[in-house]
Amino acid sequence: MQEKTKALAPILSLISKSEKAQQKVAPGTWQHAMLGANLKALHIAVILFNENQGAAARFEQGELQAAMQSLASMIEKTEDARTRFAAGTPQHTLLKNRFNALRAAEARVGAAQNR
Repeated sequence: MQEKTKALAPILSLISKSEKAQQKVAPGTWQHAMLGANLKALHIAVILFNENQGAAARFEQGELQAAMQSLASMIEKTEDARTRFAAGTPQHTLLKNRFNALRAAEARVGAAQNR
């Protein structure tokens, strides 16, 4: 339960920011497609965090695999961005929390994929 509580807030924040960013990008561009894939992965993670056993059955293996790829990309970018800020700064803390939430999401999606 603690993992869920800690992970959901940064993930929901990232969903909100990504939705706003996607509205500013022209449809058909790679940025729009990337944000769409990231949003789908984040929504899958939220569902897996919020629902009990059996939530994984809602998704096809291809959807879960695509979500894993998007999450891995977001994790890599977040870790890279985090190294640019000094420990203890608000930006570093935000990115650390986001990184931990994305890793938790990756674990949930991975577990769903292995069922």
